[in-house]
Amino acid sequence: MTTMTRVVHDAALFRIPRTVPTGYARDLRASVREALRLGARRLVVDCDAWNRIDVTVLSSLIQCASACREYGASFEVANVSTDMLANVRALNLHSRLGLA
Repeated sequence: MTTMTRVVHDAALFRIPRTVPTGYARDLRASVREALRLGARRLVVDCDAWNRIDVTVLSSLIQCASACREYGASFEVANVSTDMLANVRALNLHSRLGLA
């Protein structure tokens, strides 16, 4: 199972599915690391379908953000709903994901 939607130039786009299958978080981390290894320097995770806090997905996103920092790449979490943003802020994890 691949989580990367597409790579354009030095950017890679990923999507969190509405229903997260078993192993998704691990696959996301592996796909982000592969994109970084292949030269992607801007990674975007589309969270439009992310509608509930899943600790494995949240942990994976934090690890992906950390990997991007290690490689000097930018990491963006896009289309986060107001409710999900509030949940992430309540957990005091927004800065680790680069969210305002």
